[in-house]
Amino acid sequence: MRLDYRRLVHYVYHHHVRIILLALLLSVAAGYFAAQLRIQTDFAGLLPKDYISVRELNRIKERVGGISPLIIVVTADDLSQAARFVEVLADTLEHNPLVTAVVSRRQDQEFYRRNRLLYMDRADLAEVHRRLAEYLDEEKLRHSPLYVALDDEEPALDFSDLEAKYQEKTGKTGLAREYLLTVEGNGITLSVYPTEGTTDIKYTRRLMASIDQTITALQPQQYHPSIQCVYQGAVRNNANQYDAVMQDMKLSSLLSLLGVLALISLYFRQIWASVFVAIPLLMSLVWTFGLTYLVIGNLNQITVGLFAILFGLGIDYGIHVFARYREARRRGLAVEAALEETVQHTGTSLTTSGMTTAVAFFSMMTAEFRGFYEFGFIVGSGIIFSLLAMIVVCPAFIVLAERWQLVRLWQHETPAHLLRRGRYPVPWLTLAVCALLTAYAAYRLVDVQFEYDFHKLQPPSPSTGFTLPEEVREVRSPAIVLTESAAETAEVVAALAARKAAGGDSTAIGTVRSVYSALPVGQESKLEIIGRIRQLLDADQGLFSAAQRARVDSLRPYLAVQGLRLEDLPADRTKIFRSKDGQLLNFVMVTSSLALRDGRNAIRFAREVRDIPTPSGKVYHASSSHIIFAEMLELMVSDGIKAIGLTLLIVSLVLYADLRRVRDTALALTPLLTGLVWTTGIMYLFDIRLNFYNIIAFPTVIGMGIDNSVHIFHRYREEGPGSMRLVLRTTGVALIATSLTNMVGFAGCLSAHHPALTSISTLALIGMSCCFVTSVTLLPALLQWGEGRGREALAAPAA
Repeated sequence: MRLDYRRLVHYVYHHHVRIILLALLLSVAAGYFAAQLRIQTDFAGLLPKDYISVRELNRIKERVGGISPLIIVVTADDLSQAARFVEVLADTLEHNPLVTAVVSRRQDQEFYRRNRLLYMDRADLAEVHRRLAEYLDEEKLRHSPLYVALDDEEPALDFSDLEAKYQEKTGKTGLAREYLLTVEGNGITLSVYPTEGTTDIKYTRRLMASIDQTITALQPQQYHPSIQCVYQGAVRNNANQYDAVMQDMKLSSLLSLLGVLALISLYFRQIWASVFVAIPLLMSLVWTFGLTYLVIGNLNQITVGLFAILFGLGIDYGIHVFARYREARRRGLAVEAALEETVQHTGTSLTTSGMTTAVAFFSMMTAEFRGFYEFGFIVGSGIIFSLLAMIVVCPAFIVLAERWQLVRLWQHETPAHLLRRGRYPVPWLTLAVCALLTAYAAYRLVDVQFEYDFHKLQPPSPSTGFTLPEEVREVRSPAIVLTESAAETAEVVAALAARKAAGGDSTAIGTVRSVYSALPVGQESKLEIIGRIRQLLDADQGLFSAAQRARVDSLRPYLAVQGLRLEDLPADRTKIFRSKDGQLLNFVMVTSSLALRDGRNAIRFAREVRDIPTPSGKVYHASSSHIIFAEMLELMVSDGIKAIGLTLLIVSLVLYADLRRVRDTALALTPLLTGLVWTTGIMYLFDIRLNFYNIIAFPTVIGMGIDNSVHIFHRYREEGPGSMRLVLRTTGVALIATSLTNMVGFAGCLSAHHPALTSISTLALIGMSCCFVTSVTLLPALLQWGEGRGREALAAPAA
């Protein structure tokens, strides 16, 4: 880390124009690539590509298409007219190339009534045959000339208990018998199955735009003026969430940029200062995102907001450089001498803090979770480019500004407050207060909770005035198991049914079905029983009384049935199992009995259905957006904990490499560790929960929070014992500006409507604030306490 800063400054001073032109050229080239960056919106892209669930989801998309429907709720004051519109809309959407299937009606009740005997349990069908046989045997006996009646009671043929068992349970009447109405009965639901997955935002936009055009072209107001169409389901939610994130990030980036520039101008009391600091930083950000395109190729939903964050992170290097340069010029140094002192002293601490921060973020690239990996790469690269820009390009702009006389910093007399030295007052009191606060926060550390409810991390949805029916809510995002044949499908269904039965009331498995589930079970044996019933009726129909014959004759139409094939099933029952070209597909659809908005339920469901071993020895795998979400949650938590530990380790090693002494390294780390503990204490006090978004704030705070300690420590080394008051008045004041700019980078996200973004910003702001306070109180108190105990060599440079 020991660079020849004197030669660097000499080159910059004499070749500043060349350096600025080269930086501009690099910025133009990098900007070309950065402009081609696109946002990867598929959550599966955040998991390693070799994950089985990711591979299976890609196979599902290719073979099945979208497994989560876009739900259209058509409301109107007159539902009969809404039903007419729904029929026309469904028929039109069936021909949409972006749509696989459209479900607008309930199951064909007439079909199931016609084949009701095939759909009865075999035991109940056998009971019908037994009762008929017993009745006819008794009637034959009664008609025998040798029969002597012991009572006047006639034999009865009663099926009322079986009829009650199989009667329609819904009790639906009117439109509710044909359509899936909202719970309130004020709308009709239409399920549109897309050809692609719901996480592909580009496709989702095309789909919804296409449906919008279709609805507009059909002129729903011609059916009834009050007709309205409202989108629901995962497709709509993903699109709305993406739009909210993009809108929030544009606003937060603008607010962060303006806020940082305003702070710099206020701190230095001149606008040109903010310009000469901001331009090199913007160049470094262009270099960063140009490199991101070349290495990664895209941004994801976690890294999309890094412009605002990196701007706040990188600007503090420029503030330190310009503040130290201004201080040197005010003491009467010439431009080159002032730059040499600035880069010689501030450059050392900047290099240490910058490399420590960069390496800390680069350590996140060891994570399997792609969100952490890409976040670490982009921020680490951005820190290095920002450091390079502020040590090389920013001084070049300063030289240019001095020669053009755009800034006037030189003055003959040095302000007295810049030379005043002194001790840190009452260090033991600071140490005692910090110890008490740390003890309380550490005690409450185990009480910090994790937020598993994913809906609380999504933008709030507007009130719709209706509730989707249970039949629609149940199949909004099922897990899919791909199979290759009817035999394999049956094997998977049986394995899942057995697992569900073994789980009892605690199972997370809801319904398990395939296209074959619509066929009656055990048709051959049932048809044999139906045939025997038909023979009984045909052979002995004269034995029935007039009243009984009417009941028997009503049964005869249901006896004229044949075995059902897939082709005999109603189209609405099989269409979601068909490809776009109409081919029936082999796969198993599994729903959950739990609300999967809770991450713990999603994890339970994923663990039950993710891997399905069968008696044949083959293992099948399920996948869905919720299984991807569950695996992402587990991976983020485990990788987040590893990232925090690894970041601390890397920071410690880099600090030791710079400070060369274990005791000094421990001292520099103490404010950071204390600030992290305080952060958890504040989280407990204000009921701020960890979630799989804001957990990334901890390694971020570690990488950024160490900067303040490094700057205080290096300036104290430079000035020597008895200089703590001077250190805090110079470097400490600069740290206020740099910390505020860092915070402004995150504070811009507080205006976001997306709870995930605000949770990251809130936790990062708390962490950075705590680390700043401990750096300017706890660390000076420790250094002063060391002086008081005769340890003047505490912060002396190692030999």
